[in-house]
Amino acid sequence: MDIFTRIKSIGKTASIAKIGGFRPETTDLSWFGGNFLFDPNTPWPEEDGIKLIPILQIYIPDIENGRDIFGDYELAQIFINVDRLNHYIPKNGEGWRIVFYKEIKGLVQSTTPDTAALLKPFPVRWSQHDKPDYPCWEESWEYADMTEINNSKELSDRFFDEFTRYYQTKIGGYASYIQSPISKDYEFILQISSEPKPGFMIGDNGNIYIYRSKIDNEWYLYWDCY
Repeated sequence: MDIFTRIKSIGKTASIAKIGGFRPETTDLSWFGGNFLFDPNTPWPEEDGIKLIPILQIYIPDIENGRDIFGDYELAQIFINVDRLNHYIPKNGEGWRIVFYKEIKGLVQSTTPDTAALLKPFPVRWSQHDKPDYPCWEESWEYADMTEINNSKELSDRFFDEFTRYYQTKIGGYASYIQSPISKDYEFILQISSEPKPGFMIGDNGNIYIYRSKIDNEWYLYWDCY
């Protein structure tokens, strides 16, 4: 099997986020930047007295194979603490938080507290594209010996022409790393990219990546930027 055939065989389908740009409906339960659903008896999540910023709410039934990805839940929410999101691969609860709900029954749409309302809320709709998502150049070395492509401009150009990836917010597929990939001990689950509509920026046009550890099955985060 040649290198191109090998890489083509590992393409994955990703669910891509469309953030705003359409008329919101009451059926839109995935949101970026706010309008999250909450148990009215549960306080807003915080860390060291700081209320966490709502980044992404995912209505899991909207995601192809969503329960295979996230488990037996209906809703997942991701929050960050901008004052603490500064160390390498923090675990869930260390500067960020992923929260799951088994069902949305009894949850109500909440107003984000003023201190956490840094983003403009937009509804999100998810779609799958015909083109597979492929690993970036650095990660491709984990699947094939890229030396031949590395030594040929023609083959290198062909690689970047044939093996595209989705750089926007997505679930599944491969992480669109800007810097180097992290350890293979982490299973990539989703990417939250810098998004202009809600005013979300990670460093210099960076990304957040969410993983589940293959070692302890806990959730972890990594981010990089230009």
